[in-house]
Amino acid sequence: MKNMFYKQVNLKKRGEMIAFLKKHFRYDTMNSWNRSTSYANTIKLYKIEKPVDIDDDIWSEMLSITQWQNKLSDLLEDFGRAHNWQWQAGINGRSGGYVVLYQGGIKTSGYKSHCTHCGQRNYKEVLEGQTGVCGRCEAKARVNYSQTHMQVFTFPGRDVDMGEDFRDWGMEELRQRVRLVQEFDQLCDDISSEYIDTCKNYRISEEEIFVPETIKVLEPV
Repeated sequence: MKNMFYKQVNLKKRGEMIAFLKKHFRYDTMNSWNRSTSYANTIKLYKIEKPVDIDDDIWSEMLSITQWQNKLSDLLEDFGRAHNWQWQAGINGRSGGYVVLYQGGIKTSGYKSHCTHCGQRNYKEVLEGQTGVCGRCEAKARVNYSQTHMQVFTFPGRDVDMGEDFRDWGMEELRQRVRLVQEFDQLCDDISSEYIDTCKNYRISEEEIFVPETIKVLEPV
């Protein structure tokens, strides 16, 4: 598939790098009233060239399928992890049709223990050599984390290079920003390619599922 978003940029030419950054498509980091924007791309279906061998119904319905949403989440997480979560990609827009570049990071969450039965987290440690009782499911299955629990955070309302003219930026600083935006653009191409591949290689079928109900039962201690 031909790249829709990724563009080659001569990293030795200052003017070309600045033009690439200033002319790049942008979108809101939150809502339009927030007036903060960042580098972005639109992945709305009508913007992507649909191969002729893909059925129209599959092309439109695949967006709502859980397995596709999981694949999309994996791609976004891979991008964030590759940048140590300092830079992240997220979905925005009323119909989720835009991929936006965000700033963020990772920090200690403060959680000390968790329940191995239901996953509930707790800010208190379990005494050494003991197993705690979960406050939610009441199972005797709360244990300490084996390493410090970390939490990813995002600055959803922070703009990125909004109104920046880049005149005071050094060459290496410009190169780093261009490479970052190129990697972001490549991510958007990867999302489009993955969507097309999924539509080609899978069909949508209906499956009956049973929704579990939470009840209280007796467990031996």
